[in-house]
Amino acid sequence: MERKTVQYKNRYMDSVMLMSVSERLKGMDGVAAAEVVMATPANREILTRQGLDVPENATPSDLLIAVATEGSEMLDEAFHIAEELLNGGQSSHRHRRYTSLQQLVQAETGYTLAQISLPGKYAFEQGRKALELGMDVFMFSDNVTLEEERTLKELGREKDRLVMGPDCGVGLIDGVALAAGSIVAPGRVGIVGASGSGAQEVACLIEACGLGVSSLIGTGGRDLYPEIGGITMSMGLSRLARDSGTDVIVLVSKLADAAVMEDILTQADAAGKPTVAVFLGADKALFSSHRTIGAESLEEAALTAVELMTGERPVLRPFDSDLERIARTEAARLTSEQQYFRGLYCGGTFVEEALVWFSRHSRIPLYSNLQTRYARQLEDHETSVGNCLLDLGAEDFTAVTPHPVFDPAIRLKRFERELADPTVALISLDFITGPSLHPHPADAFIEMCRRAPELRGNAPVILSANICGAKGDPQNVARIAEDLTKAGVILTRSSRQSAYFAGIVMETLMKRGTANG
Repeated sequence: MERKTVQYKNRYMDSVMLMSVSERLKGMDGVAAAEVVMATPANREILTRQGLDVPENATPSDLLIAVATEGSEMLDEAFHIAEELLNGGQSSHRHRRYTSLQQLVQAETGYTLAQISLPGKYAFEQGRKALELGMDVFMFSDNVTLEEERTLKELGREKDRLVMGPDCGVGLIDGVALAAGSIVAPGRVGIVGASGSGAQEVACLIEACGLGVSSLIGTGGRDLYPEIGGITMSMGLSRLARDSGTDVIVLVSKLADAAVMEDILTQADAAGKPTVAVFLGADKALFSSHRTIGAESLEEAALTAVELMTGERPVLRPFDSDLERIARTEAARLTSEQQYFRGLYCGGTFVEEALVWFSRHSRIPLYSNLQTRYARQLEDHETSVGNCLLDLGAEDFTAVTPHPVFDPAIRLKRFERELADPTVALISLDFITGPSLHPHPADAFIEMCRRAPELRGNAPVILSANICGAKGDPQNVARIAEDLTKAGVILTRSSRQSAYFAGIVMETLMKRGTANG
């Protein structure tokens, strides 16, 4: 076996690009292992575990290309392809490379948006420069302070330019999917979202109902903090209100600061366009004095937006009545030993929505790795206790591994462990698609679902999943749905439906006296 690692000192590239290049190399015949990563401690450990070389002087600012192949000729070819991809090759045109935003603007014109995926300590300054050059900013970077975020957003407001982020995971601007966003069909519903996966599900459900989206403006998860005051949500709302291509507006967030939510709703009332708002976990009283329509779930927000556009309330199949029937039938197959529900999610908003649903509709006590009022926090996020809803994209997991939408390995390992647990009755999954995400997010899970009887000694288990994705995404959502169904997985159409299905299963077990919480 031939092995080689090349180190590029102080060359930063974002994780989305690096994951894409790694997957391309791994798919080549004769390549036994390949990783293209920044030399963080976690990534160096991953290379070491795979038997790949790690330079002793490597630092987190260094880029590493590490490959193992069956022969030296294949090794050279793999490195050639990696360097071509990293330098912008093998596309419809050769990308031009610039070393600064200023150099870019001097050489070319017409750019209106800068996507920033740098370490936090560099992101603020580049964001400021982009704003000064008259561009909107989409900031995928995290580890930017609240003070820096406030400064950038105030500058953006002064220049009438959006600052989407920091830590903004989803966007759709002028038909271009940004970061982890989906390629949703064009249409006349505009979305402003402070929760990435939540806004993406609303967009994808609108598409599933036959309509489309004009823009999806992400704000970053802290925009509705009192320290920020909802600056980007306010500006995004104003931009959509002025946009001739937008007829209906949807606002999406987790529960946020009460005063900020009130201010946003007051502005939405004056937008001059029908507006729907979902602040997950908010009381209905929040909307009582506003014209803006309040929704309790992401699904309800999407369906309400479609109804405002068409005049008819759409329906999603399966119906809740179908899911209830399936849940009770499946629960009847389980043994008395099977007592617990495990939710293994990529989308943090999906975890939040499920926790809110259970708190309002179920007596099932829950644990989570998140610190939330809706569940007890696990003492050790690596060890499940009772009924668990896990956000595997949270920092306690991603501190040592890539986010599961980019690399499903950590979630796959946890899924296998939960399958092997004889006390588990139900496992729920979500799958998120988009052009920058893992090219085959469900394939390994589908294979493991087929092997579930073998892993469990023929003991039954209920498996359910929701797919958050658009028809235009390269992963082929329809194929994923078909393959999951063939593997015995029960598909829901929304995050809310997944929670509902799990609740019916657990309620049925409780009535049988088998669930002890």
